Amino acid sequence: MFPNNERPRRLLATLGFAALCVSAGFMLATGWDMPSPLAAKSTFTPASTTTTSSDATVPLINEQGRSPFVRVAETVMPVVVNITAEKKLTNHPAVPFDMFDMGPLFGDPPGGKGNRQPRMPHVTSGGSGMLISTDGLILTNNHVVSDADDIKVKFADKSEYPAKLIGADPETDVALLKVDAEFPQDQVAKLGNSDDIHIGDWAIAVGNPFGLDWTVTVGVISARGRSNLRIGGEDGPSYQDFIQTDASINFGNSGGPLVNIRGEVIGINTAINAEGQGIGFAIPINLASKITAQLLASGEVKRGYLGVVPGELEEVKREALGLDESVKGVFVESIQADTPADKGGLEGGDVIVEMDGNKVESVSDFRFRVADHPPDSKLTMVVLRDGKSRELSFTLADRKDYMNRDNTQPRMKGEELWLGIQVVPTNSPQGQRMGVEEEDGVLVIQVTPDSPAEGSIEPGDIIVEIGGMEIGSVGDFKAASEKLKDRKKAIPFWVVRQGRRTFVPIRP
Repeated sequence: MFPNNERPRRLLATLGFAALCVSAGFMLATGWDMPSPLAAKSTFTPASTTTTSSDATVPLINEQGRSPFVRVAETVMPVVVNITAEKKLTNHPAVPFDMFDMGPLFGDPPGGKGNRQPRMPHVTSGGSGMLISTDGLILTNNHVVSDADDIKVKFADKSEYPAKLIGADPETDVALLKVDAEFPQDQVAKLGNSDDIHIGDWAIAVGNPFGLDWTVTVGVISARGRSNLRIGGEDGPSYQDFIQTDASINFGNSGGPLVNIRGEVIGINTAINAEGQGIGFAIPINLASKITAQLLASGEVKRGYLGVVPGELEEVKREALGLDESVKGVFVESIQADTPADKGGLEGGDVIVEMDGNKVESVSDFRFRVADHPPDSKLTMVVLRDGKSRELSFTLADRKDYMNRDNTQPRMKGEELWLGIQVVPTNSPQGQRMGVEEEDGVLVIQVTPDSPAEGSIEPGDIIVEIGGMEIGSVGDFKAASEKLKDRKKAIPFWVVRQGRRTFVPIRP
């Protein structure tokens, strides 16, 4: 006999078992499948240089019950290196001795205490990188090794080598290092095709930060062609075509690879968005490969220079110029004097629609294609001016020659610059093509980034009064700038914006 409290338990157990049998029988009778993560054979293959970007055939679970990211991590980790860069602070006085003087405990160096040498203060930084050849070439970010006096690279097997800087390109934030050693082919990164990626494709960020071993984060490609990002302040990359991903790019992961589901490198991890949690950016590997080829050949990157400030062909500009919505191109905001653009006949207000026979879609596209031409090379353009098509030809200069002239904003043809505001007469070709009707005032054609006027004055504004002085010409604007150049308090501006007179204070 069962105790009084045992009978109900036996009864409930019997009923539960019966219910389970009924449920199983119903599922078999109706043809339901019991999902099993081990049922499908994995079609995952080792990383290769194929260009297909479809991830549809990659199972979420392989036959060992693990995600495919495990295999990716195992393939990519040996490729990734830790980089330590040391920079001497030459602007600081030398330290006469160590902070913790061990002489009293362990004795003075040979020659006595007076033989100790002052030490130059230094700062140590670092990041990650990737091996791209069996003879020791390493790809990383410029900001990881910028101005370093001593660079060391640590590999997966804990071996460490001094590295030499082959060359760096701050304008894309790419750097190429070299260590004197030979490596097996399976330790070399497999480079993919960043032009073939799609939004939604898997993205895996791998790094070796601070020498603390590897980190792997997983996400997807969130966007392509990101530009105009304020990365690294004024010294950040000028040429931006970033891959955006939600795979976390942690501090110290800069320079490491962003790979696809097959372990192929599609980008170089470069930056995070501190304001947007989980958003990171990577340099496309196709762009990095072009830079690497030039750095390997000559230790530097040479770019053609035209001398034009391009702007997007926005709807309001297209409407003012009487252009159809189907017209694509880049609007010429202004021309720098004595440059190939000026000598070749390009004018402010022109719309560039073709370069070397290919359509121009955006400002970023335009800038990259000019830069892809070497100095002294020929460049042809088709532009729209006054509703007519014209073909122009230019011989490009060396961008480095113009960028190294000085650290000031380049002066554009026929313009005045003050507080970051660049202006031309309202009856100038730029004003006429933008449909400016006001006779008085000066037309703002550009506002320098990070200048006092940024965020207050906009291109297209017409300045008609400054500090109580009426502005009817560029000469008036220049006179106002001379009179108020030493003012510390906010300066009152009156501008005409979209037909309305507006008050705008600017603090110098």
